[in-house]
Amino acid sequence: MDMLVVPKPIFSRSKTVKGYYLSFQTGNALLEEGKTFAYENSIHSPFFEFVNQIGLEVLTNDLPIFIPVTNVQLATSLENVCTVDRTRVALLLGRRVDLSSANLERVRYFKEQGFLIAFIHKDDYRSLDPFLPYTDFIFSGSETSSVMPLLGHIRHRHSPAKVIARKINSEKVFDKMMAFGLEYFAGSFYMNPIISKDRRVSPLKVNYIHLLNQVNQDDFDLDKFAGIVQRDTALAIQFLKMVNSSAVRANKITNLRHAAALLGQREIKKWATTAVTSSLAQESPGEITRLSMLRAKFCENLSGLFEQAIQKDNLFLMGLFSVLDIILETTMEEALNIVRVPDRVRDALLSKEPIFGEVYQFVRLYENADWVEVSRMALVKQFSIGDIFNAYNNALVWYGQMIHMTVDEDGVTL
Repeated sequence: MDMLVVPKPIFSRSKTVKGYYLSFQTGNALLEEGKTFAYENSIHSPFFEFVNQIGLEVLTNDLPIFIPVTNVQLATSLENVCTVDRTRVALLLGRRVDLSSANLERVRYFKEQGFLIAFIHKDDYRSLDPFLPYTDFIFSGSETSSVMPLLGHIRHRHSPAKVIARKINSEKVFDKMMAFGLEYFAGSFYMNPIISKDRRVSPLKVNYIHLLNQVNQDDFDLDKFAGIVQRDTALAIQFLKMVNSSAVRANKITNLRHAAALLGQREIKKWATTAVTSSLAQESPGEITRLSMLRAKFCENLSGLFEQAIQKDNLFLMGLFSVLDIILETTMEEALNIVRVPDRVRDALLSKEPIFGEVYQFVRLYENADWVEVSRMALVKQFSIGDIFNAYNNALVWYGQMIHMTVDEDGVTL
């Protein structure tokens, strides 16, 4: 597809992810193709194609997805285009959608078909009044001057619509919006590390850190690896499940040391860093695990475009460990003193390595939907929009496969 798209999370007051909305750019933002917004006049929705292709299980873990629709697309049979569960699809009507009587009828129709309905806050929020009985969500900014009147008006109209505050980029703003009574939030606030005054690390995290430090040695001992893994039953089960699913074997492997010897150092290192980082992140907002794994695979997938294919494993580690400061509730420098990582990965995460750092910068720009800067780097590096989309799309699919691997707890020998 010739577009850039990233699903961005929507959080509840408890920082639980409740859904995702699509931030997008058609074509290169710095070229004419990116400025014409041809999709505005097209009956075809590339976003439904994107969602249908990947599926909600992979894309959102079966949570609702907000899909942008246009005036033209509102007049089409979107219920026939949508192949996923439409009760988990919110049609997102932007500022360019006319609030006409014809569109009101279409909104009412799609609501009857099972879709959720969402609007982006307009300056004259009273113009939404005819649509409020059918509206589930309204996206707003984080400015008090826009949120409070909108919230008050919705309550006055006894509308079921919930306000989603966007651009919540700090804990301070998150707390402020919570105090106003908002229930849903979107923004980068969850990516900011909260420095803990209590620097003690729990025994379980200590074991995970020992494992990370073990596998990130140049030539680590497989017996020591197995010895560390066996201290955590859940981790041991997960490892054996992965080994047994990686190839067709007549007999199921139930011994950790045997499994480690069969898998080898390179694959063990990749599995351990992914599984352990996910386990470490369990006390953080759930999106942190997803963020780290998507960054890891996206960095790896971009290695060829940045002419760093030989370094794809280290680029994977760089993306995975980019959330260590959030997980360990400390600065990145201190986190990297606790967990051993390759020197180039360490330097890149501390902004001291230009080549790896450029890949990491590109990934951060993409996930933040900074399409102008992504487009600029694509032009400079001569990346096609399709290549970038494929690299990110592959990361989404890989992540979905990783998190939906089932765990069989039978027959484990430590």
